Amino acid sequence: MGTNIYTVHTNSWSASPDGDAILIKEGFCWPAFLFGPIWALWHGMWRTAIVLAILSAAVSGIGLVAGLAEAGDLALSAGLQVAMGLWANDWRRYVLRRRDILERGAIAARRLRDAEQRYLQGVV
Repeated sequence: MGTNIYTVHTNSWSASPDGDAILIKEGFCWPAFLFGPIWALWHGMWRTAIVLAILSAAVSGIGLVAGLAEAGDLALSAGLQVAMGLWANDWRRYVLRRRDILERGAIAARRLRDAEQRYLQGVV
């Protein structure tokens, strides 16, 4: 298994020594690919969840109105799911930036736990 890159985000106002760090993996997000709006709700991204739910309904509606075969409808839905997986972590970084949670750097590690340990040891 290869090394992953994690971006480190911290609250600028936190009294905690670690700044209440949030680490986000760079790259494809499987939970967002599989669960879309539920993934967004899990991370407190309410607007994103609403938009993703509306997009999912719209894609299904387009397939129904256009009279697409089952394969065509599946291709549209799969395309939306892939887009969610590709851009989910970027959407999460954007939401954190809007909440005034700053990106502090990046850490290379195999797993999230290793990245957290490296951050706490002051590697960033």
